[in-house]
Amino acid sequence: MMLYRRFLLSTLCLFYSFSISADTVKIQSYAQDTSLPHKLLIKALERANLNYSYPYADDKNVSNTRILNDVKNGELDVMWSMTSRDLESDYQAVYFPIFRGLLGMRLAIVKEERRSLFAGVSNLTDLQKFVAGQGKVWPDTKILEHNGLTVAKTLKYPNLFYMLEGERFDYFPRGINEPWDEIKRYADLNLVVEPNVIIKYRAPLYFFINKNNQSLYQTLNKALNDMVADGTFENMFFADEQVTAALNQANVTDRIIIELENPLLTEQTPVDRPELWFDPLTYQGN
Repeated sequence: MMLYRRFLLSTLCLFYSFSISADTVKIQSYAQDTSLPHKLLIKALERANLNYSYPYADDKNVSNTRILNDVKNGELDVMWSMTSRDLESDYQAVYFPIFRGLLGMRLAIVKEERRSLFAGVSNLTDLQKFVAGQGKVWPDTKILEHNGLTVAKTLKYPNLFYMLEGERFDYFPRGINEPWDEIKRYADLNLVVEPNVIIKYRAPLYFFINKNNQSLYQTLNKALNDMVADGTFENMFFADEQVTAALNQANVTDRIIIELENPLLTEQTPVDRPELWFDPLTYQGN
């Protein structure tokens, strides 16, 4: 009986702590962030009349490992990441592909003097001759390795640009919307986007929260799906500077597409909801 009471008390305390945390939702970003995940999350929270805060406001280079741990221990309420079976097992995913699948189309950042690195690449076997760089705990790393690609890894995202410049690996695959701003941010390293190849796999990026915080999950899920239904999501997607820059600069129709298998997708992936996905290869302009 005593054990049952202790269990009940601990369960109620955990539920109460997450109920309180939903009143001021702690998110992984910072106020000046202009990324689409941040903007969508803020819009969803505002629709739900929830306040929010930025625990990492003074540490914009916080590691993925810390973010994952903080969501588990309640120091953080919402993070976003490319999905994996492990993530969906350990955290509650909001099954809403934030970039509508764009992140599954990867362009390679390379050193400027190696701009033509993939000039002779036409298939996966050709690509396997080169070494990619990725975050050690990123889901992308497992996808690349599953397809026979060699990957150099590090825990901290900024390190990858300096490792690439130092030729610790050959190329840094990034979501089609990502490399342009990153190259500007690290302009002193003389990096460019490789012009010949797209590495393509289905890889949705979701919001994730603690599995015990079902109230916040339901709130976010409803707000985001309402934004799809009334056109807000599509308008924000096409208005996003990273997305429009990617579509304007990537020249997807002139690239060779190398398809990879993603072994990390679960049965919950909303592949039967075409309104959530976007295929830039059929894009005719907005």
